[in-house]
Amino acid sequence: MRPILYTPSGRAGEYQDKGYAANIFSGCDHGCRYCYAPAAKWMKGPEGKVKFHASVTAVPDLFARMSKDCAEKIPDPIFLCFLCDVYPANHDVHGLTRSILKIITDSGNAVNILTKGGTRAVKDFDLLVKDPRNKIGATLTFMDNDLSRKWEPKAALPDDRLQMLSRAKDAGISTWASIEPVISPKESLRAMYFAAPYVDEFKIGKWNHDPRAEEIDWGKFYQDAKNLMEHLGKKHMFKKDLLEAAGVNLS
Repeated sequence: MRPILYTPSGRAGEYQDKGYAANIFSGCDHGCRYCYAPAAKWMKGPEGKVKFHASVTAVPDLFARMSKDCAEKIPDPIFLCFLCDVYPANHDVHGLTRSILKIITDSGNAVNILTKGGTRAVKDFDLLVKDPRNKIGATLTFMDNDLSRKWEPKAALPDDRLQMLSRAKDAGISTWASIEPVISPKESLRAMYFAAPYVDEFKIGKWNHDPRAEEIDWGKFYQDAKNLMEHLGKKHMFKKDLLEAAGVNLS
């Protein structure tokens, strides 16, 4: 039985800083048009995307593999997830998510969740408040509902994601936001501004895997985002690909 925990690398590794991650589901029904997961799972082309977004199922031996891997203490919170979302539109699988969270937290380990599911996550906050190492983050792309529905058809709407972060903050849970992909710099900056009261840390990237990203002035976006974060006094990090596209000297 192969482990479910793995060490992400590349762009994903910047989010987890060499810690462990797990993908507990196969498929994601949010249907995001910019999703890189089908290609990462070798489901290329339009048919691969349709298949990936059609259903959400647990990966093989999910509970046994997680229980085995969590038998030892993991130094950093376990990241959930890079290639799926633990709070998809299909509520039928949310019970599986809670069971996985219980396995992780009952073993004395911690979890770091990234989701576009918004307030679908709130029902599991009772598990997250037990350990100050637990974190929850939201992917923030737009503030405009029409744009969100166009690009992320079944994900939670922007205000719902902000509400989740607000309720997590009120509950004493560490919060963060992933600002990528940056499809509209104006919308991403708006999302950062409105989310700031509820977010402990912002992690800011760019838009990859799409030639339209070359039309964006990444130097201007980087400077605007930097100025905004400094003005708001928020902890933040910029991903390497954004810094490179913005022409920032990394030496």
